[in-house]
This record gives sequence, structure tokens and C-alpha cells, in this order.
Amino acid sequence: MKKEKTKRRVGMSPAMAVGGLLLGAGLLVWPQTAAEGARQGLTACGAVLIPSLFPFLVLSGLVASGGGMSVLTLPAGWLGRFLYRAPGSLGGAVLLSWIGGYPAGAKVLAQLLEEEKITPEDAEMALCFCVNSGPAFMTGVVGTGIFGSPAVGLGLFGCQLAAGAITGRVLLRKRKFSSLALRRNVLSDKKEPGAAVLVRSVSGAASAMMGICAFAVFFSALGGVLEGCGLLAASGEVLSALSGGRLSPGGACALVRGMLEICSGSAAAMELPPTQAVLILPFLLSFGGLSVLCQIAACFPPGKVKMGLFFRARVIHGMLTQLLAAPWLLARCAAVGAYAAGGRVLTGDGTTAAGTVCLLGMCAILFLTLEGEELPPPG
Repeated sequence: MKKEKTKRRVGMSPAMAVGGLLLGAGLLVWPQTAAEGARQGLTACGAVLIPSLFPFLVLSGLVASGGGMSVLTLPAGWLGRFLYRAPGSLGGAVLLSWIGGYPAGAKVLAQLLEEEKITPEDAEMALCFCVNSGPAFMTGVVGTGIFGSPAVGLGLFGCQLAAGAITGRVLLRKRKFSSLALRRNVLSDKKEPGAAVLVRSVSGAASAMMGICAFAVFFSALGGVLEGCGLLAASGEVLSALSGGRLSPGGACALVRGMLEICSGSAAAMELPPTQAVLILPFLLSFGGLSVLCQIAACFPPGKVKMGLFFRARVIHGMLTQLLAAPWLLARCAAVGAYAAGGRVLTGDGTTAAGTVCLLGMCAILFLTLEGEELPPPG
């Protein structure tokens, strides 16, 4: 019997090495635009990402910890089974993907994988429907900030969920979840004090938040380098020409920015006429951009979960959301006229109805997690 030889590849591929050298040269030649891009990324972190994501990253740890979570995760599991044909036991990941934004559902899956409650293949399949833009971002930033109506944001959120249901059913029609994921109670069965669970969840969320912000700043700086060297404007002209002029050069540049980092793309879309924003935002919000793809991949140990199926799901999800949302959005823009773009600022608005509902849900889960916690006697 021949002894099978295994080689371990070390180092970067030639393409990555060349890309790194080009990026390094760009940072040296166009430092001002790169620094401005990084500052924009930091602004997005402080104004949008941290306020809207950090509480739900904490919540993802609480959900995966189990305890009294079945009160809220069981209904989400039933809906997930109906929409995605997913095991009802993954209700916690489904719930957080709906109310928490892009990485929250993935964080639940990562913790369940770490505790060996699901297999890597289960996580790969669940990622097809457990990554969404949260309703607070949809209503506060996109709906109110870009289209002047939170109802538009809710409509986009509904289109995203419908597109996700179709994506999950199409990509997973010949795949089956393992017996681990099919268990009735896939959440953690560890009997930890509520205070310990809360401390662990907060510290884990802080670590994850640092990584998310790092990716956002990096890809925003990369966008600055592309702007400085003229590639951003050139790609905008090319994409505009390929669209037959339907997409303006400015809209095409916003699309490229969003493909790198969604907050940067949303900020660029605020400077566009709404009819141009309609042509790019539904796709971008479901695709998420390279920054979000890296954030999701960073939730899992290197090489543990393959990202090929997840990437295909992002592309299909984005295209389906665009197909569902663009017709009625264009009709609305034609009916109400152009929305004034002056003074719009990218910010996470926690006062919107969707944001309030999500925060109330977070508080409810927090109290359920701490339910039954015995307090020490005074003195």
C-alpha cells in the first residue's frame, strides 16, 4: 500500500502576494485618500456598526447559551422551518439573523459549532439563510436616510426575507442537516449562572466587534486607494457603459464601494438620486460586501467551515432581492418625485420603530437568560 503523502502549503498565493504589494504601493503613493477612507470607516463604526451591532452580538452569546431562550427561539424555529426548511432547533440563529444584522446569526452558529451541537456542514448550510441586514439598519439608514420613509426600509427588509427563503430552498434542496442539528434542543445545555453567561457574552462580543470594525476600516481604506489611483472612477465609467447608461458613473462608483464595504456604499448612495440608489442598494444590502463576507468567515476557526456555498448564496440572495424590490421602489420614486438629498447623514437611528422593537426583544432575551438566577444574601 502506497503511503499517501500530504503537503501543507505555507504562505500566500502568488495572486495574494501581488495584491499585497500593490496595496502597499497604493498606501504609499496615495496616503491621503487612503487615510480619508479609513476615517470614513471609523465614522461608520462609531455612528452605525457599534451602536447597532454590539448589543446584538452580546445577545447572540446569550441566545446560544440556552436557558429560557425557547420562549422566543421556538417561534423563530417554526418560521425558519416554514421559510427555509431549516431544523426548528436553529431558531436562535434564525431569530438573531432577523433582528441583529449580518454577523449576529453567524455568531450563534459559530458558538453552536464550537460546542459540537452542529457539524461544519450544518453551519455551511445554515449560513445560506442566517445572514441578513437588520431591520434597524434598513429602516433608520436606508429607509429614512436615503428614501425618506421608514416604510420603504421595512419593505426592503421583507423583500430580503422573501429572497432568502427562495435562496435557501434552491441551494439546499438536495442537502440534509445532520442528526445533531435535527435534535430538538440544540442550544447549550451547560448550567452556568446567568451572570457568568452575561460576562462571557459581553467579552466575546467585544472581541468580535473589534474584528468587524477592523474589516470595515480596512475595506474603506482600500476604497480610498482605489479612488486615489483613479480605478474607482474608471470602474464607474465601465459599469455605467455596460449598463447602457442606465446606471450613472456615480451610481456605479457607489456600487463598487458597496461591494467592498456596505456602510461606505450606503453613504455614497445618499448622494445619489433615489432612482439611482434603487438600482444598487437592494442587491448590496443582501450581498453585504467583501467586508461582511470576511466578518462572517472570521466567526469560525480557519478552515473549519467552507465559504463557497455561502458566497454563492450571497450573490443569489442579492440578485433576488434586487428583482423583488426594484420594480415597486422605482414606481414609488416616480410617484413621489425626487427626495432632497441635502443634509443626509449616515447614522444608526435607534429611535425608529424597528430599532425599538429589536432592542425590546434583546432586553426580553436578557431577562429570560438571567431568569432563575439566585442572588447572594446581603452582607
